[in-house]
This record gives sequence, structure tokens and C-alpha cells, in this order.
Amino acid sequence: MKLYGRICHDLNNLTTETVKVSKPGVSKVHEKYICNQCGNTDQTLFFNYYCHHCNATTTYCRYCINLGKVQSCKAIYIIESERQKSLCKYRLNFELSEQQRHASDKIKQAVLNSEHLLLHAVTGAGKTEMIFEGISVARQNGDNVAVVSPRVDVVKEVYLRLAEAFKDEQIDLMYEGNFGQYNSTFVVATVHQLMRYDSHFDVVIVDEVDAFPLDMDNQLMHTIHKASTLHASHIYLTATPNQQLQAKFTDSQIIKLPARYHGHSLPLPEFQFNAIKETKLNQKLLKLLKKQIEDKRKTFVFFHDISYMKKVFNMYEHYFSKIEYVSSVDSERHEKVSLLRNDEIDIMFTTTILERGVTLEYLDVVIMHTEKFTSSAIIQIAGRVGRKLSCPTGKVVCYHEGITKNMLHAKNEISKMDSLARKKGWIT
Repeated sequence: MKLYGRICHDLNNLTTETVKVSKPGVSKVHEKYICNQCGNTDQTLFFNYYCHHCNATTTYCRYCINLGKVQSCKAIYIIESERQKSLCKYRLNFELSEQQRHASDKIKQAVLNSEHLLLHAVTGAGKTEMIFEGISVARQNGDNVAVVSPRVDVVKEVYLRLAEAFKDEQIDLMYEGNFGQYNSTFVVATVHQLMRYDSHFDVVIVDEVDAFPLDMDNQLMHTIHKASTLHASHIYLTATPNQQLQAKFTDSQIIKLPARYHGHSLPLPEFQFNAIKETKLNQKLLKLLKKQIEDKRKTFVFFHDISYMKKVFNMYEHYFSKIEYVSSVDSERHEKVSLLRNDEIDIMFTTTILERGVTLEYLDVVIMHTEKFTSSAIIQIAGRVGRKLSCPTGKVVCYHEGITKNMLHAKNEISKMDSLARKKGWIT
């Protein structure tokens, strides 16, 4: 493995690579600290301490500490990038829909012209397949490509699909605890991992650009630009772009994709008043879950709060044999997602950690206290249903104790996209 384009802490890790420049891990410019690894300038995230190696006070950055400590008294080394052309052939087991071909052509042209694009595509539009041609032409030209997302679950899902399509390519998969094994010409990673690079990628494709924490952390957007070359092409994909993101693009740079790849309508949320208490069994919910088992359907039950979810779960786990719960703080969450894919779980109580990146057949969703969710979360959760051609329909049951503007906005947005898809003739 070569460290092309990376930020290196130890020259002993290099073989034939060339150091482009070296600099202290943390610099002070106009009385302000700046981290030369991640670009952080938030002064509250720098810490001073006495270094016994250099016998002086030194400063380190806490923002990127998980990638290895960088400090003012130690140099970091930015490695020269390398560009290697590849045939980069891919295989698709189906023909792209008219909408997918339209998007694929737009992405290809953006890559060739070093332009930026925002793909506003409904959940289940087949966004991953739309980027194949753009990746292929980029790699054939020798461009370094990164496909990134804020969430590790999404990254793993995208990697599996890309690895299946680009069987002859060396694709690096990178997230916390899992490091690349090739030369960083084609990388699939969490956005945080791009902090390891400097001016290396010619094409960066950001999936689920509005997902936490990217939607709340401007530093991560800076990370994307820092890891990119000056004339890089950035392609952003999401089903729920906010106004702030859309404002960064011209109308011609926003491609709206209102149809699912299989040509069926989006599932609409069904609002049902139902007060779910954490201390009392809810017969309506119990009856629904039992019916789901009878019908051989999978069920995601979404919660806004981990503690509340666990208490409710404790009341229902005794009624079902294949039931689990998962959240962002669950150390076994990756194993539980694998059990889901292997058909070993029928009912999953979950936080919004599963609102993106997981695709299952015969799936319906239930949202508890829908009035506490944002409109984008409701749209994403509804988008879990009916994604497979073999099972393009399903239920989105929204239990609530009062309908909110967010709920109405989510339902309206889904209906508007459906209407646009019908107008274009992309759904039946």
C-alpha cells in the first residue's frame, strides 16, 4: 500500500513515495492556531501542555485526535499524489431507467468538465447505479475518486454495491477502525477519513450529504474541499436537501429525480393518533406487530429517544422471538444489521440510525411520536419502504399525539415528487 496524497506522521511508513511538503502539525497564524491535518481553526479545540520530548509547551488539535495526535512541536508530511489510469469496467445486472440514464449522463459530463452537481433524488431512485459511469470515465482518465458519506452504515452498503459492480478495481474501504489497503485511487469512506488526505481527489461523490454529522459540522465540508484538488468535481446526492445546501448551486446544477428506479409510487405516510406509553402495553401496536409476523413482513419501529425506546422494547420483546433494538451507542449495531440482512430479525426497534443505508425486502415502518421528528427524517424513514423491485409497496404508519407542520410538509414533499414523476412519465 502506498500513501499517495495522504498526510503522514512517520516517514518510516513510506517506501517509494515522495514528500511534497512538511509542516508542523499545528501552526500559529496571526495569534490563532490552525491544524494542518484537519484544517480546524476553532480555538476551543486546541490544548496546550508541556511536552517532555522537546522540553517546551506544545499545542495539539482535539478535533482530529482520533486520526492520530498532531501538535506544534512535531512535523507532519504531505505526500505527493499519484495518478494511475484504469480500464474501470463495471457490470450492471439490469438496464438503467430513463431517469437514471439522464442523471448518469449529467454526472459524467460534470466529471469530465470538473463541475459540481446536486442530485435531489427520491429515496430508492437508484442513486448508486447513477454514479457508475462517472466513476468509470474518471478512473479511465487517471482521476482519483472518493465516494463518501457521513454515516458508516451507508458507507458499508455503498461499498458492497460498488465492489460487486467494479470487480476488477482496487477499492479502499475506510472508516474508523478500518484502513485502506491499496493506493487511494478509488476510495469509499466516511467523510472523517478524508482528513487523512490533502489535495488528492479529482472527483468526490458525497452520498447523503444532509445526514448527521455533516449537516451540522462545517468543518467536515471544509475537509471535503481540503482533500480535493483545485479543479475537482463534487457530486452531492440526497433525498432531502435543505435550503442552505440548495443555495450553493445554480438551477442548472440541481438535478431533480422524482421517481424510483422500479417505476412505482413512493409510499405515503399514514397518520394515526396513538399514545404509546413506556409503562403500558399498547394493544394497537401489539396487534400490528403480530399481523406483520403473520404476513411475513419485516418491521422497523422508529423512536426519537434511546431511553424511551429501550423501555418500550422491554414490554414487547416477550411476545416475539426475532425482535431486537439498535441505536448509535449500541456496540453490536453492525452485527445486528448483518442479522437483519440474513433474515434473522423480524422486528427492529431503532433510532434514526437506520433511516438511511439499509435496504430490505418486505419491509414496513412504524414511527412512534412522529410529531417529534423533522420532515427530512420522516421522508427518509418512509423511504425505507418499497425499495426493491420484488416488493415495491408497503406501509408507513405514523403514530402521533398531534399532527405537526413537519409531518404535513413531509407528506406534501413525497406527494409532490410523485406528481412530478407521473408528469414526466417515469412512474405508472
